[in-house]
This record gives sequence, C-alpha cells and structure tokens, in this order.
Amino acid sequence: MEIYLQCCDGHHDDIFLPDGQAVVVGRSEATKITDKRCSRKQLELTADYSNKSVTVRQLGSTPGCIDGKPLDHNNIASLHENETLCVVQKEFPHKLLFVTNGMYLFFIPHKFFIMFNNIALIDNQGEETTSTLNKKRTLTDYFVNNNVPKSKKLKKDLKGEKDNIEEKLKQLQQQSFSKPKTDTKPPVSTTTSQCEIGWSTVDQSMLVYQSEGLKHSSQVVAFDLDSTLITTKSGKTFATDYKDWKIMLGEIPKKLKQLSAEGVKIVIISNQNGISKGKVKEEDFKKKAEAVVKALGVPCQVLAATKRCKYRKPNIGSYNWLCDYGNGGIKVDDFTYVGDAAGRAKNWEPKRKKDFSCSDRLFALNLNVPFFTPEEYFLNQKPAKFTLPEFDPKSLKSSSKELTSVGNIVSNQQEVLILVGYPACGKSTFTRQHLVPKGYVQINRDTLKTWQKCVAACKSALASGKSVAIDNTNPDIESRKRYIDCAKERKCPCRCLYFDISIEHAFHNNRFRELSGTAHDIISSMIIYSHRKKFVEPTTKEGFDEIVKVNFVPSFENKELERMYYIISSG
Repeated sequence: MEIYLQCCDGHHDDIFLPDGQAVVVGRSEATKITDKRCSRKQLELTADYSNKSVTVRQLGSTPGCIDGKPLDHNNIASLHENETLCVVQKEFPHKLLFVTNGMYLFFIPHKFFIMFNNIALIDNQGEETTSTLNKKRTLTDYFVNNNVPKSKKLKKDLKGEKDNIEEKLKQLQQQSFSKPKTDTKPPVSTTTSQCEIGWSTVDQSMLVYQSEGLKHSSQVVAFDLDSTLITTKSGKTFATDYKDWKIMLGEIPKKLKQLSAEGVKIVIISNQNGISKGKVKEEDFKKKAEAVVKALGVPCQVLAATKRCKYRKPNIGSYNWLCDYGNGGIKVDDFTYVGDAAGRAKNWEPKRKKDFSCSDRLFALNLNVPFFTPEEYFLNQKPAKFTLPEFDPKSLKSSSKELTSVGNIVSNQQEVLILVGYPACGKSTFTRQHLVPKGYVQINRDTLKTWQKCVAACKSALASGKSVAIDNTNPDIESRKRYIDCAKERKCPCRCLYFDISIEHAFHNNRFRELSGTAHDIISSMIIYSHRKKFVEPTTKEGFDEIVKVNFVPSFENKELERMYYIISSG
C-alpha cells in the first residue's frame, strides 16, 4: 500500500507520502499554491501505513484545517480516509489517496477514474481513455496477448470483471468523492446548530470553551468578561484568585436568558494576557470561566486571547475565527459587542475612575458593529462621553501625499544620506526599496551593533566611491554629527531624509509588525519613548546640504496585510 496527498480541485499531481517519513508541503511548484498566506513550510505530513492515517503538524502562521476544525500551530492532528485537509484556512482542499495491490484510485473534477498498474484508465461510462493511445481498446487488451485468439470463456470473465468495476465506480461517485465539506455552506438564517462542548486551543494563543447546550446561530451578542459580566468579590481591581468574582449586575442573568430564548448565541470575548505572563494559571482561568458560565445560567462560548496576538482586542482575530471556524458554518448576520473598556473619562459617573483603555469600543469600531457599555446595555443608561486614540490608521487611506514633499530621493553624485525618524517609521523598508537599488550602501546599527562600526563602514564605503545611507534613528545632533563629519572628510554632500510621523503612528507600525509576523525585530515601547526624549529636529545649521521630508505612504504585499494595517490595534 502507498499513500498520496491529492488535490480535490485537480490543480497539481498527487504528492507521495512515504511510510514514517515527514513531507513538508506549502507554497511551492508542487502544490501550485501562490497565496502568500501559505508559508513555504506550511504543513508537515507523516504517513502511518499501519493505521492508514497521516499525522499533520501545522508549521505556518496561518492555520489550515481538517474537516473545518482549525489546526493549532506546531501541534499534531490526524488525517484519515475521506477527511478533507485544507492547507490554508478553508482553502486548497486535499484528501488522502490509497494505492493497494496495484490499483490506484484517484479523483479529477467531473470524472472518476480507476488505474490498473498505472496503465489503463476507465471513464465514468466504463470505457477506456488515455492520453497516450488514440485507438480505443477493451479491457481484454490489457490482460490478454493480442497475438493469441481470445476464448469465449475469457471474454465472459472479463465482461463480468468490467461489470463489477462499473458497479463499484457508481458507488464511488456517490460516496467517496462528494464535494468537500468545507465547500458547503449552510443556509443563512436564524437557524441554530448544536456544537461540541469543552475546551480547545487556537494557535496556542486563544482558549475556546463551549458549554453544554450551546447552539450556533446567525445572531450573536458578545461580552467582555471582567468588569462587564463579573467583578471582584473582594472589591479589589484585580482578582486575588480564580474564586474572587461575582456577577456584576443583578440584571445580567435575566437579560442573557432572554437573549438565549430568542435564539441568540452568547459569546464571551476576553483578553487574558496574564496567562502567558504567568500571572494567571491556565487551569485556574478555565475553572473560573466554567463557573461563571454556570452562574449565568445560559449556554455560552468563551474566546480568551492569552497573548499579545491577532486574537487580542481591539484586533479582530477572535471575531474572524468565530465566523470562519467557531459558528458551525452558520454565517453571522447580526453581531453586537458589550464591554467596559470604552475610553470614558474620569467621573463619567460620579466617583468613577476613567476607563483603563478603549479596546472594547475600538474592537467594535474595527468591526463596524454596535457597541454598548454594560451600564448602557443592562441598565439602559445614556452613553457617557469618551475619547478615541489620536492616531487612526484609516486616515491614511484618504491621504494623497506624495512620498516626498520637496527634493529628490536620490542623487547622481556621491553623498551621505542620514535618515532620521522613530523606530518603526519605515526607514529600513524605504532604504531597501529606493536607495539600495540605486547603489547606496545601507549602514544599520541593528546589524553592526555599535556606532563606531557604523562610522567605520561609512568611511570604507565612501573611500570605495559609493554613496551611503545611514539607516539609524539618529535622533539628536550628536548622533548625526558623526556622519556629517565623514562627508566633510570626503568632501561630498550630506543630506537628511526626515521621516516625519507621530509617536502614536510609530507605536501602530510596531504593533503591525508584531501581528503580521514580519521578520523585523519588534521594538520595546521604552525605545520609542527614548527616541522622543532625545529627539532634536534636524536643521541645515548642522551641516546638511538639504533636508528632505519623507511622508509615510503604506504599501502592502497582499490584501490581508492591508486589511490588518488599517485596524486600530491599540487603545
């Protein structure tokens, strides 16, 4: 027996999976997958011939799924006969193909074939087809020497064999290769669908709990957990242990039971970063969540982001997972979110502190769905005044700024270009895209580690007749003077490229790096604040021949990264 990985859409040749040997598949010529969400090393497949199964390990950052169930990063799942493996989310479906005793059974869209010893093909009328033979032959041609007279008995036996094959083929058409489950979509309505109960983990970053009796629905009302559905029993800001909680408002259970009776699905979406930091034990949180759901008296689904990741609010990864994998294939038509992190100022209610953040309101804003605070939703209070973050990435969409306001980016003569700007403002990307292709030598402290080595590299490049781009933050006069002096020694011009973005914009870009899985190092907030403290705006008095302001004009490799960038990711 041999096992192959077969594309349900027929886009590529079958991939052989040897017994006990790991085979890595992903974005490659073999799979014909070009989607950049798919890593070149997306899945590791190891066939187990004795059990007629394949173990699947998720390697890439964007999860695949087996029969609609997402794969957890670096965890192992089993793939069996007739199950559908999607390489990226619910796309690029594949099935296992088993070759036994020389008979090779496989699938091509619209037609089903059986191959005998990789020679003869029979179409869905039971007739032979082959790309290599023009003459139509019968089954007997493959089993009998053409030079020997055919006996009536042999013809009769072969006819019986052919009839048997045709009958099996009809069964296969009806059973074995039905359209993959991931392609079928349930009707969109208020219909509900029963779901599995218990805990699971998504990408090692989000805990998912589904309580007994939970039904999926096209109508969803989601709630934050702490300070929305529950508060501390001790009266302290943070719970002392997993038992330190109580239902926050007496109106909550009644309201939730009313929603549940109307066919609305109740979901709890909570940030629980304390788990990854070791401040809260995962098992303690699970006990707490189960106890809360029991006290609320209604079936609930819990989504808890345990890291700073795409599932953490105000990022919308939890919502995307809910729609793609966590709602039984039922389309979410109606979604409302309720949370306490709403950006309200001090004394929004007498003697109340200001909200610690605006992440819940921003979560709803990113999704463009209705938002309420717990007081508004359960007590019908009027909305309080609130403030939103100063920087909104969506504002860049309407901007028609050119890359530079004045001046040229590159020069035809040898020069020293000193880049100035916050970490994560786009200096390195700009250098790689616009300067290095024009022959500039990129000098970067992240690579060389010390400013002394940067100065030495600058002098060396200038001595060889090349222009240089000093790709550092260069916040103050002292740090810039080192390279201005290099230009003076060489008697060549020295210009400044000033990347003029706000600190809020820099924080957003840095957050985007973290969420998108870029290879660029993630910068600590301390480094960004340090730049602001040291920063002195560059002037020509320092010795620059010209100062060119560079505007931030975002560009993206694909639509998914673009969508991710324009989400407000902190608040």
